[in-house]
Amino acid sequence: MGLTKVNVIKSHSSLGFQKDLIKRATSVVDLSNMRGVRFCAEMKDFLNLKKNLCNLEPGISFLGAGDFHHLSLHFLDKLFLTPQLLLFDHHSDMMESPPGTISCGSWVRLAIREHRIKKCIVVGVNPRDEAFTGQKTGLNASFFPADLPHEHKVAGVMKEIFDSPEPVYISIDKDVLLFGEAFTNWDQGSMKLDELLDFLSIIKKAAKIVGADICGEWPAPADEIFHSMEDRKNIMKNQEANLKILNALEKIFAHQQKNSVK
Repeated sequence: MGLTKVNVIKSHSSLGFQKDLIKRATSVVDLSNMRGVRFCAEMKDFLNLKKNLCNLEPGISFLGAGDFHHLSLHFLDKLFLTPQLLLFDHHSDMMESPPGTISCGSWVRLAIREHRIKKCIVVGVNPRDEAFTGQKTGLNASFFPADLPHEHKVAGVMKEIFDSPEPVYISIDKDVLLFGEAFTNWDQGSMKLDELLDFLSIIKKAAKIVGADICGEWPAPADEIFHSMEDRKNIMKNQEANLKILNALEKIFAHQQKNSVK
């Protein structure tokens, strides 16, 4: 399992306080002092940001708060192939953004339109999300809303993956999880962590995975002295979820590496 690169991008302070997660990292990049990239960035600023990540290859990457989910594009661009994107997220991230910009809410739309991904499979999306309700058309995407039973989600996602020959890139925003299973600064869904881990266990045998990232950290103050009891509790709960997700993803890559040498 140790052959897989684990990248931790400290785009926000919370990841820096997850000491057990940091110990598992292959690379740690501190972007906490960068300005103009949280939530929404002008393309010139985003391209400059990508230069700071140029040495990070796709593996298992922790991006920080969901406000930085658009960093997923860096790893998609490094693949040199066009994968399916399997997105676990309470939001589709398919909004329009102003010309010349990219945001944590628009990056999937851009990835589809610019053919950086073959298609997007969104799991756990809010049933009221505009993309899911049909207000965003012309996007090659499939949706499995939060209120769909877990077994139906699994069956539908597996069919989507099997129906396409492309490998899969996994992106996880912990806001897909039930409040209490993780803590984020966005409205959260209803998926249990065990259900997410069940997905990852099944996917291990169903598709070639070429990379994964995780976001959705709690926005605690940068200086630990200002952390409330709630901040400390939420950071530790998120670290617990991150480590379980990391273990599940490492099993996927270990399974693939074992099969590749047979």
